[in-house]
Amino acid sequence: MFTSYLPTKIVFGVGAIEKLPNLVKNYGRKALIVTGKKSTKQTGLLDKVRGMLEAVGIETVVFDRVQPNPISDDVDEAARIAIEQNVDFVIGLGGGSAIDSAKAIAISAAMKDAFWNYTHAGAGKKPDRALPIVAIPTTHGTGTEADPFAVITNPRTKEKVGIGYDVIFPKLSIVDPALMASLPKDQTAYTSMDAFYHSLEAFLNIAANPYSDLLAVDSMKRIVSFLMRAYTNGQDIEARTNLAWASTEAGITETLTGVIANHAIEHGLSGFNEKLPHGLGLCITGPYLLEYMFEECKERLAALAKEVFNIQQYSVSKAARLFIEKLYEFQELFDLNQRLSKFGFKEEDLPEIATVAYRIMKGVVVKSPKKLEEKDLVEIMKKAL
Repeated sequence: MFTSYLPTKIVFGVGAIEKLPNLVKNYGRKALIVTGKKSTKQTGLLDKVRGMLEAVGIETVVFDRVQPNPISDDVDEAARIAIEQNVDFVIGLGGGSAIDSAKAIAISAAMKDAFWNYTHAGAGKKPDRALPIVAIPTTHGTGTEADPFAVITNPRTKEKVGIGYDVIFPKLSIVDPALMASLPKDQTAYTSMDAFYHSLEAFLNIAANPYSDLLAVDSMKRIVSFLMRAYTNGQDIEARTNLAWASTEAGITETLTGVIANHAIEHGLSGFNEKLPHGLGLCITGPYLLEYMFEECKERLAALAKEVFNIQQYSVSKAARLFIEKLYEFQELFDLNQRLSKFGFKEEDLPEIATVAYRIMKGVVVKSPKKLEEKDLVEIMKKAL
């Protein structure tokens, strides 16, 4: 038995951004645009969106201080601005950090309360409302345009916490691959592999189901087929379109099923050191997790060997081993098989990181096919040092 609930209107395709003004007119007359510090300004997208909205009488307020690993302090500051300015809805414009921040701000502004109170690491409150959210992704990785989740870090405790509430499903998501054409090479790789691991982890999740499996496999196949093309030629719009759809599919798999221990480990790591890019962190630890729980997931890995890497006519164990080998080889094409030590992690740091990761993300750790405790997370990270 599984539940499927996706109340988001998704408008997908090249040129979809042009439909924005008519689609948001019913959300109110003033929008808070949440974005990062540079990219949407440099590309002109921020000005374009503001102009489109103002042309149909929607006033805009901009919060442009979102960090790559967004923090609760910024969420609370933006929420205060939203309340003071009496905004009607929130637009997340940019990568996953901008959209996740928009979701968190929408809760804080509607509830008139500090964001951290709505995490299980804080007061554990549950919001009963949020401002309407519009997601406009400029990366093809997080899938946050198609899920009710957001990930925010507390800069004092270094806890990187994921929340999930139906009230923060975007009302509207505009996924326009043309907006992703300016994504740099490294971000092209990092965000695409974030989507890959969303799908891989959903496929291995003990709650996997036929609906999520279908999307997860298709997502991984598209990433393997098109990432190199987008990496070498960012203007390859066919490649960008396939990667954008792979990301949206991966977001839906998160809604249907969810991730497993690899995301818990990475949240612990990048909460401890914000300089570790999320997608890269997943690549560093992911294959070691697969090896660590090999016996419990080898049948599923063997199925992926056939579907994703076209590996045929081997025993289950051999095919599963080949899947991990092919994953390493694929990641190596983009210099993603790095070591945690490169980012300053030391063995003595790992128990504390594992403790925080397990406490904050136990809900996804227990969805892994192998029963894992804190000590297991430490062992996996040790292999990646």
